[in-house]
Amino acid sequence: MNFVWVDDNNKDNFKSVLPQDLTKSLDNVCLCACDEEGHILGSLCYSYASYEFDVLWLYTAEEYRRQGVATLLMDKMLEIAAFSGEIFPISAVFEPVRDESLYSFFLSYDKMDTEFSHDRFYVSPRDIRGAKLPTSADGDYFEKKEFFALPKTMQSNILHKLMTEYGYVVADFDAFRESAVSSLCRCIMRGDELLDLIFVQKRPDDNLELSFLFGENKKGLLELLTTTAWEIEELFPKAKLIFDAISEESQSMAKKLFPWTEPVPVYEAKW
Repeated sequence: MNFVWVDDNNKDNFKSVLPQDLTKSLDNVCLCACDEEGHILGSLCYSYASYEFDVLWLYTAEEYRRQGVATLLMDKMLEIAAFSGEIFPISAVFEPVRDESLYSFFLSYDKMDTEFSHDRFYVSPRDIRGAKLPTSADGDYFEKKEFFALPKTMQSNILHKLMTEYGYVVADFDAFRESAVSSLCRCIMRGDELLDLIFVQKRPDDNLELSFLFGENKKGLLELLTTTAWEIEELFPKAKLIFDAISEESQSMAKKLFPWTEPVPVYEAKW
């Protein structure tokens, strides 16, 4: 079996096994497998950022499944990850409902451990209509600001804080801004201090993703969330809002704020 790195010059040759919705980024690497006759067998795409590897996509062409192609692709990636002599975290996150074959593969791939990780919540327009507005208490007033309207230096400082303290990495700012719903990416500041923040991104399937939440002031974060929910209902009536709930606090928030949310179990394979 031969392995081929995919770049702008040869990517059209591998359209049959490459994800259409994969975001181009300097951190994303695509590796394709071919047999000796040049038949395209499968592909694996991963990102490397903040000293961590994340498997974004693993696919085997239908006619070559159950022949060990995915295993060889993963083995090759592990070989690449270990090449430096350091041991970096490697993970793959997936939902059994949408990625049943991927889930089955990682259960059988004995070089990585697969376990339940967290819940991903899908918020429908019905959920948004039922979102509970925050009660006004203490007479506090929060001034909401659009993140992308802040001075560039302040944007950069906030993203650096989120990366160093919370692992939220924006590798390509232009691509990040292009996929963002600018009017829904908002924050609450106290001078130069970040109190609360919400990022909403557009997905290739026309749904929306709540890609990051930051909340030092819980009431301010609730204000951002609920007003955003109502605006999504108005601006994107057919879209679902998708977000991960890893902590008990975030799961509780999902259930209280959006009473009809549909939780989907998310699994993670780690090495």
